[in-house]
Amino acid sequence: MIGLCVGFSLLFATILIPGQALAEKQLAAPLRFDFGPGDVADGYTQVTAKDAYTPERGYGFTDLSKVNEENRGGSDAIRSDFVRVQGSSFVVNLPPADYTLSLIAGDTSGNTDITVKAESIVKVEPTAKTAGQFVEAAFELALIDGQLELYFSGNEAKINALVITPKGARTAGEHPSVYLAGDSTVQTYKSSMKPQAGWGQMIAPFFTDETIFVNRSIGGRSTKTFLVQGRLDDILRNIRPGDYLFIQFGHNDAAINNQERYVSPADYKVYLKTYIQGATQRGAVPVLITPVGRRDYDAASASFRISFPEYVQAMKETASETGVALVDLSQLSVAYYDTLGLEGTLPLFLHLEPGVYSAFPDGVKDDTHFQEYGAEQIARLVAQGVRDLNIPLSSYVKAENLQ
Repeated sequence: MIGLCVGFSLLFATILIPGQALAEKQLAAPLRFDFGPGDVADGYTQVTAKDAYTPERGYGFTDLSKVNEENRGGSDAIRSDFVRVQGSSFVVNLPPADYTLSLIAGDTSGNTDITVKAESIVKVEPTAKTAGQFVEAAFELALIDGQLELYFSGNEAKINALVITPKGARTAGEHPSVYLAGDSTVQTYKSSMKPQAGWGQMIAPFFTDETIFVNRSIGGRSTKTFLVQGRLDDILRNIRPGDYLFIQFGHNDAAINNQERYVSPADYKVYLKTYIQGATQRGAVPVLITPVGRRDYDAASASFRISFPEYVQAMKETASETGVALVDLSQLSVAYYDTLGLEGTLPLFLHLEPGVYSAFPDGVKDDTHFQEYGAEQIARLVAQGVRDLNIPLSSYVKAENLQ
């Protein structure tokens, strides 16, 4: 184990990633693990069912009661033995970066049934193999928290080998790309859904042609489900130094009756900081955007209410605590609605008569989602907010289109 710790230390080199204020350590060569009690393949570190994780070791299983091992014998050091995991995690201390992971799982003499989650994201779907067959899977992962966690489950999850390879650093483009992480109020809709639209699909005309918008927003997602479904991971594996990540959630985080989506305001802040950390680690610039207001009118005051106020406040606190730029779309949108009044806001939202649009044959009265005109007006407010931030991206806003 002492030799491995020395080996781990030699794999790290300090480099400065463009766009980051501080130097970070990065893995300089692949890590190779050979699981099982038999012979160890050349260049690999052996992992047995007795190797519990410790900070000093830097790798290991979190629950040895759910781990055992077998050696079938034979000349293939990788495939002749394995560790069987019955619902436990294997963790490895790694610097935050982007990696390719290659996994071999199988048994020369018995069946294999395995599912693999990396950082709570399903990376290997449930897969079954018969005796002598092996799962050979490779996938990419953007690691944020400095410790890789692989969770193995299935009826016969048998692990032979794991190789972790660092990916090369990405370089900044001549102009920034802007990635959007959000929910149904932001997403881009297919033409078959007209006239429904999200502000993310309408925002490009408010910026110069050099700016590329990549809208990864999708309906029904909270900060939690967007992450565990691998959507943030997909963004982080593509975002470059100098790019931007716009983050607008809250509508589904507040859905307390849906525990899959629900995130408490306190946990909402934790998730937001994960998005922020992932972007800044890769030299990108996160921008928090408070959840856009619903059409929630208070007749007594003749004004519109702030939607999801606890989440708006939590996002503002997160911006203050992290120093991240924030566009208060909640306030901007509600102030805009107030200029229009209750009836005047109807053209913004999905209030449609029956028989007009094929996507809504029975009509609809929706005070959350937007028609194309409404999405365009919300996008204008976002662009206005970006201009007022006075960050490098502000210079790409077309001021003449904000009128």
